[in-house]
Order: sequence, then C-alpha cells, then structure tokens
Amino acid sequence: MAPDILDLELVVRRLAADAKAQVPADAAAVWLLGLDGSELELHTGLGFARPSTARVLAHRPVGRLGEWLTTRRPPSLAAVPAAAAAGRAWLADESIRSVLAVPLVAGGIRLGLLAAFRRRRPFAAGHLTRLREMAAAGGPAIHAALRFAEEREHVERAEMLLAVTQTLASTSDLPAALDEVAHRTAAALGAERCEIVLAEAPGPARAAPVDAGGELVVPIGREYDAIGSLRLVRGDGGEWAPKTVEMATAIAGQIALAAENARLVRQAEAHAGELAALHEVAAGLTSTLDLPTVLEAVADSARSLIGAQRCAVFELDGSQQLVPRVSRGLPVDRLLTLRPGQGAVGAAALRRAPFFTPDWREHEPPGYGVDRTLDGELLRDAVRHQGVRAILAVPLVSKDALVGVLSVAWEEAHRYDEREVRLLAGLAQQAAVALDRARVHSAAVRRADELGALLRAARTVMAGLEPLTTLEQIVHEAAGIAGTPHVKVLIVDPEARTLRVGALTGAPVPADFSLALGAGHSGRVAATGEPLFVHDIANDARNALRERDREAGMVTYLGLPIRSRDRVLGVLSFNTTTPRRYSPAELEYLGSFADLAGIALENARLYDEAQRALADLKAVQQKLVQGETLRAVGELAGGAAHHLNNLLTIVVGRVQLMLRGLEDERIRRPLTIIEKAAKDGAEVVRRLQQFSRTHQVGRAQPLSLDDVARDVLGLTRGHWQDGARARGVSIDVENRLAGETTVQGDAAALREAVINLVLNAVDAMPKGGRLTVETRVDGDRAVLVVADTGTGMSETVRLKAHEPFFTTKGVKATGLGLSVAYGIVRSHGGQLALDSTEGRGTTVTLTLPRAVAPHPAAPAPAPLRPGALRLLLVDDEDEVREALAEMLQSHGHTVLTAAGADEALARLETEPDLDLVLTDLVMPGRTGWDVAAGVKARRPHMPVGLITGWGETTDVDEARRAMVDFVVDKPVSVEALQEAVARVRER
Repeated sequence: MAPDILDLELVVRRLAADAKAQVPADAAAVWLLGLDGSELELHTGLGFARPSTARVLAHRPVGRLGEWLTTRRPPSLAAVPAAAAAGRAWLADESIRSVLAVPLVAGGIRLGLLAAFRRRRPFAAGHLTRLREMAAAGGPAIHAALRFAEEREHVERAEMLLAVTQTLASTSDLPAALDEVAHRTAAALGAERCEIVLAEAPGPARAAPVDAGGELVVPIGREYDAIGSLRLVRGDGGEWAPKTVEMATAIAGQIALAAENARLVRQAEAHAGELAALHEVAAGLTSTLDLPTVLEAVADSARSLIGAQRCAVFELDGSQQLVPRVSRGLPVDRLLTLRPGQGAVGAAALRRAPFFTPDWREHEPPGYGVDRTLDGELLRDAVRHQGVRAILAVPLVSKDALVGVLSVAWEEAHRYDEREVRLLAGLAQQAAVALDRARVHSAAVRRADELGALLRAARTVMAGLEPLTTLEQIVHEAAGIAGTPHVKVLIVDPEARTLRVGALTGAPVPADFSLALGAGHSGRVAATGEPLFVHDIANDARNALRERDREAGMVTYLGLPIRSRDRVLGVLSFNTTTPRRYSPAELEYLGSFADLAGIALENARLYDEAQRALADLKAVQQKLVQGETLRAVGELAGGAAHHLNNLLTIVVGRVQLMLRGLEDERIRRPLTIIEKAAKDGAEVVRRLQQFSRTHQVGRAQPLSLDDVARDVLGLTRGHWQDGARARGVSIDVENRLAGETTVQGDAAALREAVINLVLNAVDAMPKGGRLTVETRVDGDRAVLVVADTGTGMSETVRLKAHEPFFTTKGVKATGLGLSVAYGIVRSHGGQLALDSTEGRGTTVTLTLPRAVAPHPAAPAPAPLRPGALRLLLVDDEDEVREALAEMLQSHGHTVLTAAGADEALARLETEPDLDLVLTDLVMPGRTGWDVAAGVKARRPHMPVGLITGWGETTDVDEARRAMVDFVVDKPVSVEALQEAVARVRER
C-alpha cells in the first residue's frame, strides 16, 4: 500500500478538496471522532475566509449536526436555525448560506463528518447524493489511515517509553537520567522544554494532568502519593492533543517507577548502613558490664547516629520515676525526673512506643501545661529554659519490662524522619538489653559488696560485749552500709513501754527523748515488729520529731526492728536529707544487718548482766556497810532538819511577836531581816530534807521581782562590798528597778536563784567592775537582769554553763549555781538566757510570767475575844511549845498545853469545851498520828491540826490522813498559824 494512501492528514485533505471541487462548494471540512468516540475534532477545513473559523469549528460542527455520531441520533436540519447565537456568528462572518453534511462510516464504524458550505446559492438533492457517494468512498480510506496512524503512534510510544526506561535504568545517577529524559520528552512531544521535578517526600494526594494552554503539567505519583511533576511548555498556547497528554502521563509513570526503584535502593543502602552502625554500637555496648559506662556509650551512640544536639538516657527506678542518668548537650542535673505519661519522655514510657513532637510549642506533649516540677515550675516553662524545641523519645524495653527511655532533642523545630525513628528504636533495643545486663551485673556486684560489708560489720559489731560500745559500733557500721550519716538505735524499755536513744550519728535528739511504744514512726516499728518507710517525714503528722526533722532538713525515714528471737529489743532508724527509695534488695540487706545488731545487743546484754552480777557479788559487803552508813546519814539529816525546824519556829515566832507591837523602824528593819534569813534557813532545811528523802513543797504566792532584787543585794552585800574591799578592789552596784514586776512564785527559791547569779557575777570580777541588777516589764512577762563587766565566757563554756557540776572555778566550787538557778526559773514557767562575750562580761536574763499584783493587805482585825478559841497544844519541845502558845495567845485564843500524847489525851478527858487540838508530829513515844487517832476516837467532830517539818509527802496511808483536818509546816509563822486557826473558827 502506497505511503500516501496511509497518511491520514493527506487522505482527509484530499477528501475535503474533492468534495469542494466535485459538489461543488465554496468550502469543505472533515471532522473525525476522538479515541473514545465522544468528541469530534476538526482535521481539515478548506475555503474558509477567516483563520478563526477553524478554531470555532475545531470541536463544534455546524449546530447539532454532529449529535448523530456522538449520541446515535440522526441529524436534524430544522435544529440548525435554533443554534445559539454564538454558534451562528461564524456563518455570518463567512457569509455561509447553505450547509451540507454527511457521516463518514466504514464497516458500520462511525468515523466522523464530511461537510460542504456555499455562500450564494443553496445545495440541491443531487449535491447531497454526490456528497454521500464521496463519503462512502472516502470512509474506508480514512479508516485504513486511522488504523495505520494508531499503530504508528503505538510504536512511537513504545519506542519512546523504551528509550525513557533504558535511560532511567542505565545509570544510578537519577538526576542526570532525568535531564536526558526531559530532553527526549520535549523533542518527542513537540514542546519547547520539559521540566521534571521530584519532591524529597511524597505529598498527600495525586492530581490529574493540568492543561493550561501552552503548559501541560502531569503529576508523577506512587500509588496515591504525588512525588513530583512533569511539565511541558510550548509557545503557541494551543490545547494539547490527547495523545500528547497520554504519552506524557506514560513517561511520568516510568519516571515514578524509576524514582521508586531509586528510593528502594537508597532505603536498602541506608538500612544496610543502619544495620552496620547498630552492629558496631551493639559490639561497643556489650563490651562492658559497667552500668555507668554503658549509659555513657548509649548516649554517645544516639547522638552520633541521629545527629541531634541533645541526648539523654532516663532510667526507671524502684519508685517508678524516670530519673536522668546521663546527658549530652545539657548538664544532667538540669534535666527533670518524670513520671510515666509526663512529657515526651513519659509518654514514650507509658505507651511503650516512640513519641515525637516536631515543635512542642505547637504540639505540646502530655502534662506540659498542667504538671509542675519539684520547684513549682510548670513543665512547659522548665523545658523552655532547657532550650529545646523538637523531641524524639523511644522506650527501653527488655524482656517485656520497661527499663528506661532514650531521648534526643533539637534546639530548633525538626521534621519527622522515619529513618531517625527506626534508627533510634533499633539502638533502644540494643541499649535495653545492654542496660539490663549491666544492671544485673551491677546488682550482683553490689550484692557481693553488701555481703562483704555485712560480714565486716558483723565482725566489728560482734567483737565487743560492752553495751554502749556495741551500740556505737552498730550506728557507725549502719551509717556506712546504708550511705547516710543519720542513724539512730532506739532501745525498748519494757517496764516503761517506751523507746530511748541508745546511740546515734548525725542530727542530735534531746537527751531526755523517749517515745511510747506505738507512738510515732519508731514506736510503731517497735510495737508491730515490722519495717516502716516514710518518704516525707517533715510533713507527716505521725512523726514525733517533725519540727526537729524539718529544721534539720530530713526527708525520708526507714525504721527496722532489732530482734532477738521473737522479742523486739529496739529500732534501727535511718534518715536522709534527700529523696530516696529503698529497693527490696536493700531492705533485705539492711534487715539482715538489723538482725545481726539484735544478736550483738543480746550478747552485750547477757554479758552486762553477768558483769553486773559479778560486780554485785563483789560489792555485797560494801553495800552492807555503806547501806547502814547511808541510812544513818539520812536519819541524821532528817533529825537535824526536824531539830532546825523547831529552832526556826522559835526564832520566827518570837521575831514576829516582837514585830507586832513595835513601832520603831530602826528596830523593825533588823528584825525583818532576821525573819527573812530564818525563812531562808527553812529553805536550806527543805533541801536537807531532800537528802533524807523528805520533801517540803514551797507555796507560790504573788511577789515583786523588785523586792527579790533588793533582798538579794542586801543579803550579798558582804560579798560585793566587804569582800571586794578586802581584796583591794571596788565593785560598783547599780540597781534599776522598774516596779510592777509582780510574779507568782516562791520568794525563797527565787532569792536563791538570784543570789547564785550575783555571786557568780562577783566571782567573775576579780579586778573589780560594775554589777547591774535591773528589772523591767516586757508585755506579759517580768524580767530580771544580772549583768557584770567581768571576764566573760567563751562560746564553748557558755554552751556548757547550764550543765550541773560544770565549773571553771576549780575545786572551790560545785558547779551547781547556774544549773540550780536554771531549774528554779524553769519550775516557775520562766526562761533563763545567758549572753556572754569573753573579756567583756556576762548578762543573765530571767523572764517570768507576770501575775496580778496582790491587793494591799488589809490591816489585821483586832482580836475578837468573843470569837476566840480554846485550844489544846501538844509538843514535846518546851521552847517550841511556849513560842506557839504565845503566837496563839496574841490573837486572843486560850491555849492549854501538853508535853506528849498521853498527857494530851488525859487533858482531853477533863476539858469538854475544847475547840481545837494542835499537835506536833514527831514526839518521843507516841506521835502526832496517835494523838489525832485518840482525839477522833473520843470526839469525831473535834478538829485536829498537825504541826510538822516533814511536809505533805510523808508516806502515810489514807486512813491516817483522814484523821487530820489541816497541816502547818515548820518553821511556823504567826500568819500561817492564824490562817489555820481562822479556818477552824469559820466552821
């Protein structure tokens, strides 16, 4: 077949020319159906005057003449005039008057339309027949040419695609291959240039080809993702032929395959590199079992593999906290301890999956806006201060157990990279195994060290048998093995059911500290026999030492029972100043030490008991002798106290009787001093009675500190004035008394306390100086100050000055003065403060609660003769009996006397109108208790008063006490005696 017969364009043009010539017509046109048979395309047009006509008729034959071909309906000439105005405009432009159109068909296949156009005269029926004949003859030729054109296009397309495929497959340099493909494509598709662009990452969707006149853009896609585009550009601005679009799309498909192959190659190469890198890392991680070294290696490997600025390894500790162990790019102490689920690191731990945030400022991990650090700072602000933006965290999981978290971070926003996640996850798998092995190894080494330390501690603790030494060794060794300096051993006192301090290290506790069993933390451990751990003791209401622990900065408490068989001997307690948790292994280890301590304490107790038994045997003879001696001394002291009380009763009574009718102030003042001195002597007797196991309680009453100060300066004048002058020095005394310093107290005891302070001040001024005694009011407190300008004290001496028997004066002093004064002030509910500077002097400040000033005593009422009582006074001492009788008689009472119990009971029989019996307690033969019993037996309603120097603590039964209506202490004063008798008279 001749080539020109198969040339579609030549066949179509020849058919149009023949139709124009043979019909004849002014113009002719041929339209052919597209590949899908749905649209007519103008292939040739001859005889048209305007170039624009071809563009108008390109896809729109005259009116609706093409509908028969595209919709299988016959043409309708009547519809031509009804065409839209826009469709008829070209007819006017071309001056077309008549149109004749027939279909092109070959073998029943629709091929297109053949149309003829006239400008002046219309077509006739013969013209239609002729045009049909020409269409029938030209249809097969056009069909043959169409088939040939299609086959040729297929071949050219196959050749083009083959060339593209060969070009893309012939080199690993994809950019260079794409350049060559672009040149070939532009040449083959009639474009001025071709641009091929591949994106680094796939897009979200794949778009259809875009035909923008002179530009055609075809997407390059993989499955449903667009990975680039093929762009064709030409200058004529016309529409692109479908076959061109189809060819461009096919080339784009080949490029997509080549890009996918290149990606897979790169992925395989990268994966091989990752495997090699991970293998190298694994070799490094498994080369050591030292946990810190493994942690450092993990951090270094992660940072080098990922290329991030920051890297950190978090370990899950026993308290389920993610604790930072090692860091790169930021000091580890600036990292936060997190809980699972908190932040990016916590999210990875909780989900057991990688967690990535490209920029936490836009995508906040869990808890950033809610959770706070230990310092109260929001987690978001804490991370901002660390200077990171993007975070990738992967969990470390070994044997289905979470070990920790490996995280990397960038200082700027970072795009998600699947390779980085895959690489870090692979490293995390290797790291988790290495960390688990290292932890097991470290635990084994630690256990071996603990057992060794436990063995050494056991040898040390068991080496001694002396209880105090054993206790000190226990706390010393316990502090070493537990890693904390704050350790106490509390010993159970089974009789008092309390705990007392046996030994301690670290923060001290009060010397008199004791804790009831069941109270506080250690009390609970002792009562239950079970260990107890408290993570925040400073804020735990059950802590008996809460305030002290808060001041000392204590945070945690661990108490372990010290046992011997089934008996709890004490409690071994540990405190730390930083948060700490004890693992089960640590608790078992420390519990083993506590058991050893129990064995050591039990051995020490048995040894101590044996030593005491031996000492008791050795001291039995001495005790027999000493016991009699001490009993004799006690009896002597008691007898001396009783005798002195009798003498002081005479002195006080006589002086008070003399003062009652004396007006001369010059005589009253010395007598008053004698009276006070006698009463102070009574206080000395009271202290003597303490030695003989008797006690006399001083009565608190309102008194003025100004009076105490004046009395003390008067009583000590011999020391600060006469004694100083005898030594050739001068001590100036200044008293600044404020008034209104009334307190409730024992005047004699307070005078004793202040006298001790004044004497200490005088002793501190061997070269003379100034002694100042000052009183003042400070709110609801009354203050008395004793200050000197003497030698002062060093800080060491000042801290020990309150201790009994501590003295710097040598053997001439007892060291009791300041401690006694301290005790007296404390017993009055006050405080004693000591301020001293070496070389500048000492100031002692007594602060006591103020009391309401006593009302001025009302003048004593005149003796009421009609209300006077008739009394029987019993005392074996004549002088005492006479003094007491005169005291009573001075108030108008009638006094009958008896020298003993027998005489008193005899007189009771002969004196039926007695109102009261007063009897001494200690008398030869029968005592005052016998007198009271005899009186109550004869006259049950007769009041009986007891006069004694033994006080209310005398060991007597309740039956005896019930026989006495009141007790008057010796030495007896007129006021005390009158007060007792007045109570009887008021009945």
